[in-house]
Amino acid sequence: MSTFSLKYQTSENIPPPFAHAIELSGEIVQNKELNLSFELSYLDRDLLTEEEILDEGFLGNDDFSWQGTLPDVWKDILYGNLKSAKPLKVKDLEPHQSFWQLDLDRQSFYPSNAEKLSYLLEEVQQAVFEKAKRELPLHLVFFKNQAGETKEITINASFVERRVDLSRKENNQSGRTSILPWEELNFILKNTFSGEFIMDTAFNQKPAHKGTFVNIGDGYWYEVGKSLLIESYKIQKLFKL
Repeated sequence: MSTFSLKYQTSENIPPPFAHAIELSGEIVQNKELNLSFELSYLDRDLLTEEEILDEGFLGNDDFSWQGTLPDVWKDILYGNLKSAKPLKVKDLEPHQSFWQLDLDRQSFYPSNAEKLSYLLEEVQQAVFEKAKRELPLHLVFFKNQAGETKEITINASFVERRVDLSRKENNQSGRTSILPWEELNFILKNTFSGEFIMDTAFNQKPAHKGTFVNIGDGYWYEVGKSLLIESYKIQKLFKL
């Protein structure tokens, strides 16, 4: 059995209500799921009024803690990344640097692969939120209506299972379905969420007019170039998956 602990805190440059700390700990046991404890704490919120916190899209108290298990697929991913970390000598953190501390195999150090661990920690957080029913699995739909022909791509992704499913429709006829490599999800998310979503001008039903539209699972259809301000090519690339 191997135990580990990973502590993270946003840099001094990140103000409340965004400033936060995460502590992740667990144990790797052969032939068992990954045992995990997750704790998210927001920092220095006493410096703000409740109205200021709510205006940024948060609740009054967003702290969250969870204990449970994640499927076996997570063991190799998480432990492999932690095991490959090398100590990095950091005398004093600069204001723009985040705090990291990895405790593994009786060693405690600032990991050299902190940037890679940052993305992995985001994935773990999403998996925990999904397992705890705090958030639903990711559901995206990309729909194009052009010259009387329609194309539709649906992406369903589970962070718990680390699985991405894609299904296609053309002219309302179901096409092939496939399982994408997990690494493709980052490409999909970057190209989808790099734009600005304007809910006030989005549609609450699937549009019938010509255009390209995105549904991110919130009940609205965002039209590229109007209610979704993004370079069109980023969304068009996703129809080629």
